[in-house]
Amino acid sequence: MNRVVGIVVCGGVLFGLAATAIGAPGGTSKIVQTDQARGAEAIMDLLTQKERGLQRREATLETREADLRAAEAELQSRLDELKKVREDIQGMLNQLDEEQERRVTSLVKMMEAMRDKQAASILNEAEDAVALEVLMRMNVAKAGKALAKMEPARAAFFAEKMGRPPLATGAP
Repeated sequence: MNRVVGIVVCGGVLFGLAATAIGAPGGTSKIVQTDQARGAEAIMDLLTQKERGLQRREATLETREADLRAAEAELQSRLDELKKVREDIQGMLNQLDEEQERRVTSLVKMMEAMRDKQAASILNEAEDAVALEVLMRMNVAKAGKALAKMEPARAAFFAEKMGRPPLATGAP
């Protein structure tokens, strides 16, 4: 019987200690609870701060992304505008090329219709690039006769230019 009483007393003491540790009304359980509450509160505050920081960062990134999209749209607009200007310039250059082709062709026909001495005197005074272009397009026999009537230094200059390969450096 003493044994039974001892077991019951020990069980009661252990039960009381367990109840205090778990949070039953008593002196030390409030301190444990308060420390736990403060720790949980601190963790919640940290998490809230991190969440706010992440929200600010996300807003900043969204703003930057919107700015980049706007800049990309502006660049695309400018690129399209430049392409149009390029096409316009290319069209104008083609018109100029066609006009120059007509003029040179007309000049070649006039030079071929002239006497050799007249053609030679005109080509002597013409710009090098124009004279060379006309001589290269003229009938070979007529161009040769015109070169023969030109000043010897000028005729040698044109003969040298006409004999060069088309992509030689310094060729007009």
